[in-house]
Amino acid sequence: MKELRGIVVPFATPFDANEEPDVQRAKEIIDYLIESGVHSLIILGDTGEFFTLTPDERVRFTEETFAHINGRVPVVIQPSALSTREAIMYAKQAESLGADALMMLPPYYRSATEREAYTHFANVAEATSIPIIAYCLPLAGADVMTPRLLAQLTEEGIIRYAKDSTGMLARIRQIRAASDDKLKLFVGGDTITYDGLVAGAVGSIWGCANFMPVQAVELYSLVCEKGDLTAGRELWERIFPLCDFVDTHPYASSVKAAMDLVGLHVGPPRRPALPLTPDERTEMARRLKGLGLSVTG
Repeated sequence: MKELRGIVVPFATPFDANEEPDVQRAKEIIDYLIESGVHSLIILGDTGEFFTLTPDERVRFTEETFAHINGRVPVVIQPSALSTREAIMYAKQAESLGADALMMLPPYYRSATEREAYTHFANVAEATSIPIIAYCLPLAGADVMTPRLLAQLTEEGIIRYAKDSTGMLARIRQIRAASDDKLKLFVGGDTITYDGLVAGAVGSIWGCANFMPVQAVELYSLVCEKGDLTAGRELWERIFPLCDFVDTHPYASSVKAAMDLVGLHVGPPRRPALPLTPDERTEMARRLKGLGLSVTG
């Protein structure tokens, strides 16, 4: 089983003018990201707008994009669903395809108890043999994913990784301490990516890497492979304004706007999400130029 690390990209799902998933365009984005050196890809992460696709669309899109990746990088598939039954269905599809890991939210929409979250993860783990990344996302059950629960899930072999998107730097150290560093932790809060890597995260699951993959990989290399924190911090200071924008605006809409501005056309987000306003796109373009990216859109 491939060990996950580094820059893991939940690539954006392209939609055509009729809001249909554009698989051909997705394949082109996949090729671009792999050629840019990213370490792994996530099919239908949050940035991939998984929650807007029908079950049939999810199954077909996953099959076609997984086949196109063709083992060039490790692949993570997100089986998150409102019911454990549906999550198991997507998880079994991922296993049958040969996915390297699952990334899964706890029960969301309504508040789950800690016992329900534990049972949800345990049931999916029992139904498959793929490593699980527990996904801690604000407004989607992160409050129940305490360092204690994550440590228990790790100790019992139910999860191997976690993505923490709370943006709370202290949680990275709290989770590491609670699990005696047995849990491999990815930073998911865009605005603390540099600090999270310094604090011991094994990588970043990073939507912004869709439009700046080369810079994202360079940041990881400087901090985690070369240990050059000074150069890493200097790069991060140019990346941060983009992460701050995306973190304070609709996420998928912001990522897709940035991709469009640098020539990676993926269409609009699926409604009810709306594209950025003209003023917001202008500000995004200014920040992209600040990182040295060529703006063509």
